[in-house]
Amino acid sequence: MKRSHTSGSPVPSKVKKREETSKHHRNQSSFPIYPHSKYDYEFPHFAQPSEVGQFSLDQSSFGKGRIYNDARKLKFYLPPKDTRRCNFDLGKGYKQFIKKDEDIKERLDNLLKWILENKELFPLNEDGLIESLKSDFVMWRGHLTKILCTPYIKDSWAMAVSLFHGTYFMSEVETEENEKRRKEMNEREKEMTYWGYKFEQYVTSAKKDENPNTSEPVDNHDAFCSVIRSSLKKHQLLYSGEVDCILAESIKKPPGNYVELKTSREWYTQRNEDNFYRFKLIKWWAQSFLVGIPEVICGFRDDDGIVNRLKTFPTFEMAKQAKRYWSGAVAFNFCEQFLNFVKEVVTVDDAKKVYLFERKPNSSEVTFRVLEDPADIFLPDWFTSNFTTVDNVKALDQCTYEDL
Repeated sequence: MKRSHTSGSPVPSKVKKREETSKHHRNQSSFPIYPHSKYDYEFPHFAQPSEVGQFSLDQSSFGKGRIYNDARKLKFYLPPKDTRRCNFDLGKGYKQFIKKDEDIKERLDNLLKWILENKELFPLNEDGLIESLKSDFVMWRGHLTKILCTPYIKDSWAMAVSLFHGTYFMSEVETEENEKRRKEMNEREKEMTYWGYKFEQYVTSAKKDENPNTSEPVDNHDAFCSVIRSSLKKHQLLYSGEVDCILAESIKKPPGNYVELKTSREWYTQRNEDNFYRFKLIKWWAQSFLVGIPEVICGFRDDDGIVNRLKTFPTFEMAKQAKRYWSGAVAFNFCEQFLNFVKEVVTVDDAKKVYLFERKPNSSEVTFRVLEDPADIFLPDWFTSNFTTVDNVKALDQCTYEDL
C-alpha cells in the first residue's frame, strides 16, 4: 500500500531509501548487492502464487525433450507412522542410481514447450499465433530463488536474458566455479547428492493407497512441475518449479496441498543449528514461498546417511524463525530492484540478442555483458516462430495480469 504524506511532514527514512535506491540504479554498469540497508524497507507487494498449469517428465521421453501436459509424475506424501523414529538408509541403492546427464543443459526448453502446448491461455491472433504472454519475465523458479538469496548467500551464478515479444526470458548458465565443483566431486560427495532423491523415495508413492517402494532404482529423470503466475510489484511473473509431492488426503487445491522434501544433517552443536537457520533455511523459504508451498518436511540424518526423524517447517514461519540471520523483505526488495535493473539494461527486443548477468563468488555486485556467440542463444526458432511479428507487440505496460 502506498503511503501519502503532507508537504510539511518528513518522509520516513525507509521510503526515502527506496526512492533513492531506485534512482541510483539507473545508467549503472553493475548492480550493488551490499549493504543490506539499501533494500531494508517494507516487504514489496508479491501476489499470492497461482497455479496455471502442470507438466510431467519421465525417463523414456526426457532425452528427447518431450513433456506430458499432466500430473502423471506427481507423487503422494506417505510418511511413516512414527516420524520420530524412521531409520531410513539414504545410501541404499546408490550403485543402481539412474542419474541424468548434468552436462546436457535443458535451458528453458521444457517450459517453452509447455507454453506452446497451452497457447489457449494467452491472447492469439486469427492464425493461432501468440500475441503476448502477458508476462514481464519467464524463467524457472530456481532462478528467482538464487536471486532472492543473493544478499545472504555468496555463491556465484549467471543468468542469460533475452527480450522477446515484450517479455524478458531468463535462463541460467552454469558458472566456471560451479562446473569445476561439480566435475571434481569425490565419490563421497557424489553419494551425498543421491541421498536427497533416496529420501523422497522413502516417503512418497505414485499411488496414495500403495506404500513407498524403496527397492526400485532411484531415477532423477522423473519430475512433476507446477507452472505459476505471480507478480512482484509491477513485474508480472510466469515461472515453473519442480514439486516433490502432494498431501494424500488434503482438500486444499494446488499449490496449497504441495509438500517440499529436504534432508539436513542433525544438529549436534549450537553452531550446526545456527548454520542451518542462516544458510539453509533461506533457500528452503525462497523456493517454497515462490510457489506457495505451505510446508517443508525435513529428514534429519546422521553422517552415515541414516534419517532418524522428520520435522515440519511451515514456510510462512521460516522468516520469523531466522530473523536473526536474514530478512525476507531485504531478499524480495533486492529481487525487485534487480528485475528493474534488467529492464533498464536489456532494451532491444530480439530473441537472438543475449545479455549475461553475473554474480562472481563473494562479489559485492552483479555485472553484465553481451554474449556474441550464436551458441548462447537460448530461445529456439521452434518457439519464436509461434508468435506474431514484433511490429504487433503492444507496449508491455498496457498488459495487466487481470487481462489474462
